[in-house]
Amino acid sequence: MEAAPRPQTDSGINPARRILGPDPFLLAMVALILTIGIVMLTSAGYIIAAGKFGDGFYFTKKQGLAMVVGLAVMYLFSLIKPNFWKIAALPLMGIGMVLLLLVFVPGIGVEMGGSNRWVRLPLGFFVQPSEFIKYALIMFIASSLAKKGDSIRDFAVGFLPHVLVMGVVVFFILLQPDFGTAVIVTLVGFLMLFVAGVRLQHLLGSLILCLPFLFYVAISAPYRIRRLQAFWDPWSDPLNSGYHTIHSLIAFGCGGFWGVGIGKGIQKLFYLPQPHTDFIFSVVGEELGLIGVMLLMLLFYLVICRGLVVAIRNSDKFQRYLAFGITSLIGLQAIVNMAVTMGMLPTKGLPLPFVSLGGTSLIMNLAGIGILMAITKAAQSGANEEKP
Repeated sequence: MEAAPRPQTDSGINPARRILGPDPFLLAMVALILTIGIVMLTSAGYIIAAGKFGDGFYFTKKQGLAMVVGLAVMYLFSLIKPNFWKIAALPLMGIGMVLLLLVFVPGIGVEMGGSNRWVRLPLGFFVQPSEFIKYALIMFIASSLAKKGDSIRDFAVGFLPHVLVMGVVVFFILLQPDFGTAVIVTLVGFLMLFVAGVRLQHLLGSLILCLPFLFYVAISAPYRIRRLQAFWDPWSDPLNSGYHTIHSLIAFGCGGFWGVGIGKGIQKLFYLPQPHTDFIFSVVGEELGLIGVMLLMLLFYLVICRGLVVAIRNSDKFQRYLAFGITSLIGLQAIVNMAVTMGMLPTKGLPLPFVSLGGTSLIMNLAGIGILMAITKAAQSGANEEKP
């Protein structure tokens, strides 16, 4: 007996895709991560918010507003033809660089925790320009790589211009200072050059030349040296440099297999630093246990796989590189954040995408998901054929 055909609309589009958008699988995975994120943010930040702002749901309301805006942006971007971003790449890079410079302007830039990473907006809102420049740079590199053709293997054409642009962006990010974001931007850029076909010897050679500079940056600030020491042996200084890692590991250990239950975690109660931002994954480990950790890791894995499939199946070079860059950015940030909380990497101030508190990060990452959906739609409609 033949299987019953899948229901189709008059236009030949599956009803699920008409209701949920061009990529219901990706949307479902992101929605699940967002749900886990808002629940864990409420749990992790309630006591801190109540003590600091007199409202235990302050962080939840703030993140909820960013989520609504982000979902609206995601939907809007899913309707925009992907090749629009090829045209907009250069202007967006210009805007991004201006925003990066504004963080150092007194009265506009805001210093928090010893870093100049935010720009003040009216009504008490803040934006983080580094989150914007990540996507602007990805669009710029994707647009540039798509234009190079076979000359991509030429050092002066396919490699040097992109590295110089990345270098300028990384330089201003390091001035904030934000070493973690600078590393992520560099890795994503080099991965995009690699998949585009830039000669491997050019990439490896530049990485070797950059090692002395990276070593200098890593040891140029005392707090970075202490972080490296704590990475090797956090118990050598348990009350200072190793404090973050030790209490993060304690949180995972206390969670066991099933976790202690949502809202019942102990480490978030002023033991674990930044439980609602950089170390929210540790709270997941304590309250949801190994099963919750594995579920969240699986959801990110599926998002990354879906993004790579979108890139691989696309025949338009710009859209392929753009999809790969967005996927790499979200995936690397998630991997680094999780690795830091589990003591597998030195401590860095990188949020967990869609989960950690951070309005600019959430909105920009949801915008990236919207672009991925638009690329999927373009591929399905056959609108992604390359033009001569």
